[in-house]
Amino acid sequence: MTTTQLPIELFDHVANFLALPDFASLTRVSKAWHQIWTRHLWRSIHVRHDDHLEPFNTPEAIKSRLQHGNYIRALHLCDFSMVEQIMLDNNIRLHTLDLLDTSRTLGLYKSQPDILFQILQKSPSLVTLKLAECPLEYERFLCTIIESLPQLKTLDVLDAEMAQIPKLKDEIVKTFLANAPSTIEYIQMAVLFHDSEDLETMSEPWLSKYYGKTTDHPALTVVSFNGHMGDRVPLVLSEDFLRSAPQLRMIEFLQENSPRTDWVTSGALHHTIQRATSRSLKMLSSPSLKNFWDKDIAQHITAGQGIRDDEIQRWYSLNLKGCTNAGSATSQAIVNTCKEDLTELTIVGCEAMGSQDLQAILGSAVHLRLLEASLIGDYVESCPKLLAQDMLLSTWACRWLRTLSVEIGGIPRPDIKEDQHGEPIPEGHPMHSGTDEESHVIQRRIYRQLGSLRVGSTVLMGCRRCEYLGWGGCITESILQIMTGCGGPGAG
Repeated sequence: MTTTQLPIELFDHVANFLALPDFASLTRVSKAWHQIWTRHLWRSIHVRHDDHLEPFNTPEAIKSRLQHGNYIRALHLCDFSMVEQIMLDNNIRLHTLDLLDTSRTLGLYKSQPDILFQILQKSPSLVTLKLAECPLEYERFLCTIIESLPQLKTLDVLDAEMAQIPKLKDEIVKTFLANAPSTIEYIQMAVLFHDSEDLETMSEPWLSKYYGKTTDHPALTVVSFNGHMGDRVPLVLSEDFLRSAPQLRMIEFLQENSPRTDWVTSGALHHTIQRATSRSLKMLSSPSLKNFWDKDIAQHITAGQGIRDDEIQRWYSLNLKGCTNAGSATSQAIVNTCKEDLTELTIVGCEAMGSQDLQAILGSAVHLRLLEASLIGDYVESCPKLLAQDMLLSTWACRWLRTLSVEIGGIPRPDIKEDQHGEPIPEGHPMHSGTDEESHVIQRRIYRQLGSLRVGSTVLMGCRRCEYLGWGGCITESILQIMTGCGGPGAG
């Protein structure tokens, strides 16, 4: 078995304790095996919580890290000071730097920005960069990416405190996008714009160096901004940039995590996309369809796409909330016509839509970013539910899914003796079928399906006590937390 085949939980535990001097004797393995595995297990370090730091700070672990640190390729850490220590101690060819879970960072790389820039400048092989806070010197940070990270594929810069995001001028963001590394596939940035548009007041000399230039981005698929952008939106995404990224299908603007789809489907940006790509991205809202039959809704969806006057018309957002008749015909129309470009789908209240219909959509809509199938916090009987037996039949195509709101059922829970009302569950009830181990196996497979999402950030699952995953109430968890068992009870 190679290290990549180890479950992440086992990998972390082995990586933590393998460096201890008595490990080899306790497990009766050979000294050579211990030496080989020690250096390979240092390739990826996962420390997501403070209580996981201690094993890495022991004298034995520090000695082992100094000895084998040149094997480190990935850092997933909650403590920026640990990044500094590792990078300064070793000559590392880092591929992944993930600081999204920064419970101990507390603005450290904001207060000491030079350290972050030194790390980036000595990491030309970096492929993935994820930060939970925007560096104070945001312009310098963007310039460093352009000049020092030629192999970067994923950039994820979030900041929960919008008021603390350094403000940028739209020309800065526009220039960065146009000159981002040619290998880039995914860009997610927290953004606040200055009110002034006076380019002459720019303090960063790099702007004049790159202004007006455009790099080809053949692999770029997602561009997502989170912040307050207002009328700057059409100024940031230029026609030249859109033409440089032929695979770009997911253009997203979030304000307080709510998507502003109308910026893409209407207005100045919509026309810019039309001119640059010959594609017209459309939004369908449910009020006009609420009283339609299933086949009529399906026909409307099918007829809404096609080529008209040399222009490709595509559904970008479908809101079918409250369309009680929407069922298998509607889902099949979505599967047949919305394999590409559809990024948002709301099917809350589509009571005729079944589990297999949900799975078919998840298995076909490649560019889906948001799927809302249930109302979390206010259970609605008519919401479609995804059954485990269907969910596990095939892998999902929507690997870029950001938000999933769905109820997952069909999981045996023989350990639960009472229903959501506190009433005893009678003998012979389907919930008592199977064993605890079978239930755990199914849950692990479900988490593995969720873990296949490349950038998933939010999973919302309604939980009636005796029917679903067994997590009390509703959850908002990162995909990584779910996969590492740090998200909450029931993960095992």
